[in-house]
Amino acid sequence: MAFVLKLDRDPGAELARVMRLEVDSALHLLAVTPRDAGAFRAAIHDARRALRRCRAALRLLPSDLAIDTLVRPLRAAGRALSPLRDAQALLETLAQLQQQQPALLGSAHPVLLQRLMRQVRAGERRHVDGVPAAAVALRTLATTLAGWRPEVSHAQLWRGLRRGTLRATRAAHAARGRADEAALHRWRRRMREHALQLELLSAAWPQVLAGEVAERKRLARMLGHWRDLGVLQIHVRRLRCEHLGRLRRDSLMQRLRGAHAQLLQDAFMLGARVHAESPRALAARIARYHAAAPAGNAAHPQRGSS
Repeated sequence: MAFVLKLDRDPGAELARVMRLEVDSALHLLAVTPRDAGAFRAAIHDARRALRRCRAALRLLPSDLAIDTLVRPLRAAGRALSPLRDAQALLETLAQLQQQQPALLGSAHPVLLQRLMRQVRAGERRHVDGVPAAAVALRTLATTLAGWRPEVSHAQLWRGLRRGTLRATRAAHAARGRADEAALHRWRRRMREHALQLELLSAAWPQVLAGEVAERKRLARMLGHWRDLGVLQIHVRRLRCEHLGRLRRDSLMQRLRGAHAQLLQDAFMLGARVHAESPRALAARIARYHAAAPAGNAAHPQRGSS
């Protein structure tokens, strides 16, 4: 399902269409039974991604158009699923490390996997009640969206993109200044939202903007992996055993700290390039792409779009 607005059509109708598709997708995903553990974890991940897309779409709008009857159930669904998703995230971190840096974990991988799997299953049992609560909130949202069609211009979309880019840029500056977990987590969230908003508007010139969207998403994933590596270190530190396979726990901690520091350095380097263009310049550029697009792709350009 493409998360892209058809810019030659009415922007308000397009936003409503995209949000309805995402909510329907999330409801379908939440119907997956927890008995199928792998499919269930993938479904929760994808459902939360659909919610993030909806939030990013709403944040393109002026505040008076993003009405509370849309915002409240969306926030409630996200909060209901968040503890369940947090319980599952460590397994993905472990899988990613094993795939990308198998030498880092070495013989500790099967031991860690066994121990973390027990924690994940316990967390899923504790928080699985969040799924029906999220589904109730999403059904409420779907009812509201059925009759929702905001009056919004292309110019307002460009201004919304500028606001989202500015939020991400400011979060990046704050993270570089402090480099603590809270600041980096905020940067990740803002960057993820900014990437989704740019993806929504990428029909202005798909061949060019696809690469820019991909790099922004890559940065958001790096920041998420950095956070998850920190959580993994906490879990390893709490283990009572001194050896994990043939690897001493202290040695594993040293490897994890090194990978953690390198990942942050790489994120800052990529961030400097992603944020090199000012929010005003980026929004104006997308507006010009739209205005210059062939007829039938981005018709009816509007004035004042920067």
